[in-house]
Amino acid sequence: MLPPPPSSGSVPVKGPGVPSPASSGLANAGPEIIVMPEKYYGMALKMDGKTQAEMERPIPKPVVPPPPKPVVPGPLPKRTIWPYILLVIILLLLVVGGFVWFNRDLLFKKPTPPVITPPVVRTPPNAPSNLLASVASGTTAVALTWIDTSGDETGYRLERKETGGTFIPVTNLPSNSTSFLDVSVQSGRSYTYRVTAIGAGGESSPSNEANASVETQIAAPVVPSLPPGGLDSDSDGLSDIEEGVFGTDVRVPDTDRDGFLDGNEVFHLYNPAATAPVSLVDSGLVTPLVSPVGWSLFVPKGWSSSIDNTEGSRATIRSGQGETFRVELVDNLQNQPLLEWYLATNPGVSGTAPRMITTKGGLEGLLGADRLDAFFAWDGKIFKIVYDNGTKTFINFRTTFEMMLNSLRLSGAPVLSPEIVNATLQGPGDFISTTSSSSSTTP
Repeated sequence: MLPPPPSSGSVPVKGPGVPSPASSGLANAGPEIIVMPEKYYGMALKMDGKTQAEMERPIPKPVVPPPPKPVVPGPLPKRTIWPYILLVIILLLLVVGGFVWFNRDLLFKKPTPPVITPPVVRTPPNAPSNLLASVASGTTAVALTWIDTSGDETGYRLERKETGGTFIPVTNLPSNSTSFLDVSVQSGRSYTYRVTAIGAGGESSPSNEANASVETQIAAPVVPSLPPGGLDSDSDGLSDIEEGVFGTDVRVPDTDRDGFLDGNEVFHLYNPAATAPVSLVDSGLVTPLVSPVGWSLFVPKGWSSSIDNTEGSRATIRSGQGETFRVELVDNLQNQPLLEWYLATNPGVSGTAPRMITTKGGLEGLLGADRLDAFFAWDGKIFKIVYDNGTKTFINFRTTFEMMLNSLRLSGAPVLSPEIVNATLQGPGDFISTTSSSSSTTP
C-alpha cells in the first residue's frame, strides 16, 4: 500500500533510516513527511501486501492431474422379454375383448329351442275309377281305359285274373296313364281286370273290376290275301328290320321297360327306346316331310324323301331297302264322300273290302282293299299314299306305314276329338292287319 500523503499536523512517521526528532535536535519541529521514492511504487504493487519472505518463496509448479484411465466397457446389461410378453398379452386381451364385445349377441344369445317339425304323413293316392274293358274290334286284344282321380300317383299296376283264378300283375304303367292294350290274352277265355294307383304314401284301393270275354272266332274283315309281316322275333309289333330303324332291341319287346310294347309306342308316335315319354320327332328318329300345298307327315331318319313337283302334290319316300311310299293328290271333282269315290274309281271291288280308319291326328280316312294304300278327303281333293312293297315277299314296314298315317296333317281338314280317337285307335296292325311271320322271342 502507498503511504497517505503528508498533511499539516500529522504525526511524524518513523521508520528504518529516518531520524527521530529527538535525535536530530528537531524536537520542536513540526511533523515530517517522508515520501516513498517513485521507483518503489512498482515493487509495492507487486508485493500486494505480502512480506519480502513471502515474496521470495518459490512458486509451486501446478500439479498436472494424471491422465484418465481408459474406460474398459463392461458386459452389457441383459435384456428381458417380459415387457414384450406383457405387450402381446395386452394386445390379445384387446383383440379378444373387442371380438367378444362386437359379437356379444351371438356369443351370449340364449339358445333357441329346436323347432320340431312333425313328420309328413303321406296318404295313398285315390283309387282309379270307371275301369272299362272291351275286346278291340277285329283283334284278340283287350282295350282298357280308366279315369285318373289322383294327382300324386307315381304309377299304376294293372292286374287281371281268369275265371276262378286270382289276380296277377300284367304290367306297371307310368303316372297319369289312363289306358292300356292287353295283347297277351287268348281266344275263348274271359278275363277280369283291376287297376291300383301307387304313390309315395302307399297303394290305393283297387279300382272297380271290369270283365272282357275274347270270342273263340273273330270275324275277320273281307280282304284279299296279303304278304305276311316281316320277321318279328320278339313279337312287339316291330319287324326286325324296323327295330334297326327305331333303335330298339330285337330280343326285348319293351326296350325302355315302360310297360308299352315297342311297336305300340311307334304306332302312337313315341320313341320306344326312351326311358320317359318322348315323341319320335323330339327324339330325332323321324323328320317331318312338309309340302308347300299344306300336308305333312313323318319320315324315318336316314330314309330319302323328295317333293316331286313345285306345288307339292306328289312326293316319293324311299326306305333304301327296296320299299317305296308314294304320295299323290287326286282330284275329286264331284266332291264325293270318300268311300263312294273309292268304289267309283275301283270298279269290281266289294263295298266291304275297304276299311274306314281314324288316325291319331283325328283324320278320318280309308284303307284300300289291299291295305297298302290309304285315302283322305281334303278340300275337294283326295290325299293318297301308297306302300309299294316292290319285290319283297314280306311287309317289313307295316308299323312304319301306320306311323306315317298317324303323323299325317292336312291343313284345314276337319279332325275328330281326342276322346273319339282314343276309343277307336288301338295299336300296330290296327290299319293293315297283317300277321307276323314269327312269334318267337329269339331269332
